[in-house]
Amino acid sequence: MTIPEIITPLYPHETLAGNNQVFLKREDLLPYSFGGNKARIGQCYVTDMEQKGCNHMLAYGNARSNLCRVLSNLCAAKGYRLTILSPADDDGQQRPSLNGMLCRQLDATVIPCLKTGVAESVDAAMETIRAAGDIPYYIYGDRTGQGNKATPVAAYATQYAPLMEQCKNQLGFLPDGICLALGTGMTLAGLLCGQSVYDHQGEAVPQIIGLSTARDEAAATAHVTAYIRAFAQEHPGLADAEAAVRRIRVYDRCRGSYGAPEEAISALIRQQFRAYGLPLDGTYTGKAYHAMQQLSQEEGWQNRRIVFVHTGGTPLFFDGVARND
Repeated sequence: MTIPEIITPLYPHETLAGNNQVFLKREDLLPYSFGGNKARIGQCYVTDMEQKGCNHMLAYGNARSNLCRVLSNLCAAKGYRLTILSPADDDGQQRPSLNGMLCRQLDATVIPCLKTGVAESVDAAMETIRAAGDIPYYIYGDRTGQGNKATPVAAYATQYAPLMEQCKNQLGFLPDGICLALGTGMTLAGLLCGQSVYDHQGEAVPQIIGLSTARDEAAATAHVTAYIRAFAQEHPGLADAEAAVRRIRVYDRCRGSYGAPEEAISALIRQQFRAYGLPLDGTYTGKAYHAMQQLSQEEGWQNRRIVFVHTGGTPLFFDGVARND
């Protein structure tokens, strides 16, 4: 199974205060495992695992992880085994999620762990995998999470140019800005890498803004920087690292607690679904959309044309429905 390389829909959505027009880029409509940016990223990881001759993937992610859901689906379809190290929330609880349930139904082995001592958990899992006669592939590289940062960045380094062409062909202009949820930083890093080598032919270059759902600005910026530099080192023709790093913009004032939306965000999610049938979630996309609205008000945006990249998470939307968020 290979995830189809398609161009997802882009269309006008709504106008915010200040006559700022929002256009939706619906990556959540990628036709595989509820779609989302992690569908493209997951395909990159599986392809890399196959090229390295491994047959048992090891991942790390919370029960709400969209990436773990997609990897579970891809590995099940291809007959690979998948082990997931799943950390508890900050309060120590392991909250149920449809993503987590789907991972288990797709035969992933889920091992609860703490956010501390991750390297030791990786060591133990790798030893178990090897003892079973399999060849492990840890998606984040070595036991400390270093060494495989370039792989996921490729997914969106190659999507920036198609997005610009889609804007020109369907909307008739390039946007003033591109906004998206910032979690792992893989997607933001990819778009910035793609932007760094795209020929805008004298046109204004859209500002790409990562709306953080977890890390503060400094930590998120450092994380994205590491992804960019790793990708540029391996793909010098596809990225200008320092040009991309200089354009990193992170907004972190709406991140709150991971996976715990505030009432204002829950209200926004209900409003967007009622008015437009748009599924957002309280962990990533709902927080990001709320952050975009807040940022536009704080900075007094006027007459801007903004593309909001819906990075997916449909099962998380239903988590919110079940909780009556």
